Amino acid sequence: MKKILPLLICIISLAGCKKIIQKTQEQIAEDLIVKAMTDGQWQVLSYNDGTEYVSEFTDYKFQFKSNKSVDAIRNAVTEATGTWNGDGYKREITTSYPNSASNTVQRLNGIWYIAASTWTSVRATQTINGKLTTLELKKL
Repeated sequence: MKKILPLLICIISLAGCKKIIQKTQEQIAEDLIVKAMTDGQWQVLSYNDGTEYVSEFTDYKFQFKSNKSVDAIRNAVTEATGTWNGDGYKREITTSYPNSASNTVQRLNGIWYIAASTWTSVRATQTINGKLTTLELKKL
């Protein structure tokens, strides 16, 4: 019995370490997303759900902030402020603009699954009303 107790304590300790390592990895991934997204403004290169809507976004730039707000800036004026959240572990970015925002800006609402990304670009997808929608952003 005395030999089993130390082994049991060791197993419990290792299980706890695994959870700490996973949480650390998740935090590092989230920190990287915040740094990448908040370092500069972003422009929509493509918004396509079978129809290309990029012309609607021509005058817009988007500024993601570390407080998890995001400004839709049109012709140098903040038109709407929404919220965003990144989950690097799941490779998702969630955005939400209020109903008072333009229909164009509200197109960005939802959970976007990151298909590809670099420090200066993101390609993400989501399914809206049964249609696969693709969004491409470029950092300015």
